Parts: sequence; structure tokens; C-alpha cells
Amino acid sequence: MADRVTPGSAAARALYPITETTIFANHCAASPLSRRVTEAMGDWLNWWQLHGGRDDLERPFDAWRQNFATLIGAQPQEIAFTGNTSEGLLLVANGFPWQAGDAILTADGEFVANVYPWYQAELQGVEIIRLPLRENVLHLDQIETALRDHPNIRLVALSFVSFLTGQQLPLAALGALCHQYDAYLSIDAIQGAGAFPMDVGASQVDFLSAGGPKWLMGPIGAGFFYCREALLPMLRPRHHGWLSVDDPSRYLDYHRPLSETASRFEPGTSPWLSLVGLNASVKTLHEVGIDAIAAHISLLGDTMRQGLTARGYELALPDDVLRGGIVAFRHAERDATTIVQALDSHHVTTSAREGWIRFAPHFYNTVDEVERTLALL
Repeated sequence: MADRVTPGSAAARALYPITETTIFANHCAASPLSRRVTEAMGDWLNWWQLHGGRDDLERPFDAWRQNFATLIGAQPQEIAFTGNTSEGLLLVANGFPWQAGDAILTADGEFVANVYPWYQAELQGVEIIRLPLRENVLHLDQIETALRDHPNIRLVALSFVSFLTGQQLPLAALGALCHQYDAYLSIDAIQGAGAFPMDVGASQVDFLSAGGPKWLMGPIGAGFFYCREALLPMLRPRHHGWLSVDDPSRYLDYHRPLSETASRFEPGTSPWLSLVGLNASVKTLHEVGIDAIAAHISLLGDTMRQGLTARGYELALPDDVLRGGIVAFRHAERDATTIVQALDSHHVTTSAREGWIRFAPHFYNTVDEVERTLALL
């Protein structure tokens, strides 16, 4: 009987060959793949090599949608497959029923994937209001003030977890605030999905997009988009293709209605190979348990923060701010890129962004790895 996969266990580490050579703490950039992911993708390629496309080919799309939906507290009919985070956000920017005078509320410090899509709405006359950060932190009172002072805000577009500082937004409080002021909520979840629990239904999230290569630990080229079921008729697909309709097998019926589910946002064939890998990775996350994963990542982060403070490093976030899995820090006298390169020479993988070093471990990392990294610093 195989050992149970739990955070930080030998069984967890055995799934990731990179642990044999490297302390990998860069899941905020692109994660290494597990043996299960590469095996699932290899099996699929081998099957396709031997059989090719067949009408009786198993298409486990419903199971994939259920797997992704469970991760964020959604229903499978609310999930569409995408290639990346940007695709999902563009579905909102291009499909939302904007009206003259509408505004989008966002904030400084957002990753550009949650910036450029909204310029598409700006081309339609929508105003973009961007909140400044206060000492690297976005506060709920800032959002409430903006919503109160700008009743034309139709959409709030923010990240679940900041790519730069690691701040995690309290989704339930944020969702309640948005709906109190009749604004919709769109979330870029790529820096939190797979690492911290989410419940889009309870949190009143209207739209959510996440790519697979970071904390979901899937391959590049696959992600998913969530649209609250009640809003599906409102969000118009910009790209209407043969798979967007209710019954794509009616090949010569050229007037089929759109699907009543989020599959209406899938105009053509999805990236099957990458989705096979992403599904395999998400199954592992479910096996371990998102709550257990979050607790372990928080333990590693707290250990790292304490050690950095003792060594005189500056942390991007104060202790009283809700945090995700990224520990961002810097040194007063040493350049971030130089420190990242020095760590890399000792087989510790981190990343530098905007002058900050990002240390971002996942469930298979250990406290020992954190302490070994601190010893190098």
C-alpha cells in the first residue's frame, strides 16, 4: 500500500523529482511537474499515438470541470477551460454589458495579466479607477470608500493573492462589500488557487480566472474560468465557435443556441494535453487537502519570515496582514537579483520582482528546506 501523501512527507516529496537536487521555492513563477502529471500526459500521448482521433474517444470533460469546480467551491457548469489567466479575464472585459459612464475598480501592484484585459473595456468608454497601496497593502476601507464615492463602478477586478507582496484578500468580506454597492467582483486567482481554500459561492465572487502553471502545479497552456451560473446569459461570448453551442454534434444545424453552461466560452477544441496534466495535478491537491496545504504553506512562510527578520531583512508585508504563499523580502545593501543568483548557485530557486525576492514554497517543501535557505542568507 502506498504511503499517504501529506504535506512535507516523504511520499509528497517523492512525487516531485526536483526535490532530489533543488530547494524549489518559486511556485509564484512556474512550478515543477509531478511524476503523476508527466505520466498522465505521457499515457494520453501514447494512447493518441496508437489510436488517433476516434468518435468513441473518451472525453472526460465533465470530470475535469468537476475537479476544478470543487477546488474553488463552484459548480461544474460554471467552469470553462482556457489556456491561461488572461483568456478568462478577457472574457469578462469583452463580454460584460458595459454602458456609458461605467467604471472598473482595481489597484496598483496588480500583475499585468489583470491590467491589460481591462484596457479592452476602456476602449468601450469604461473608466478605470486604480487604488494606490498604503505601505504595500490594499485595505478594504479603501475599496469601500471608492465604491461609495464612485457609484458608477460596475466591476471590481483584483487578485486573490498579490504576485509581488503575497497579500491575500479576504474574499468573503470583499464579495459582500462589492454586492453591497451593486458592483460585480472579478478575481485573478492564479497566485492562490491550489494553495489556499476558496468558496466563490459563499464569497459572492462573480468571475474568476486561473492559469495552471503556478500553485496548481500543472503544465503551461491550461487553466479555467468561472462565471456564476446566474450571470451566464449576461456575459456575451466574444468568440462564438462550433463548440459554444448546446449540441455541437448537430453538424449541419447552423443555428444552434449557445450552451446554457460555461462551455459557451469554448469556441473550439481545448488544450487537451495540458488539461490532462492539470487535472492530474489538481487530483493530487484534492488528495492532500487544500486546508492542509494552506496550513503547511503558512507554517513555512511564518518560519521564513521569522528567520528573515532575525537576519535584518525587510519584509514586504507586516505581520497583521492576511498573507498567501509568497514571502517577499529585500536587503538594504544587497540587490535582489544578486541574492537570487547566489541562492540559485546553491540550488535554491527563488525569483526577483521589482526589487523584492520572492520565496514561495508549496506542500512538498519542508521546514528543513526553509532553515537551509535561511542559513545561506
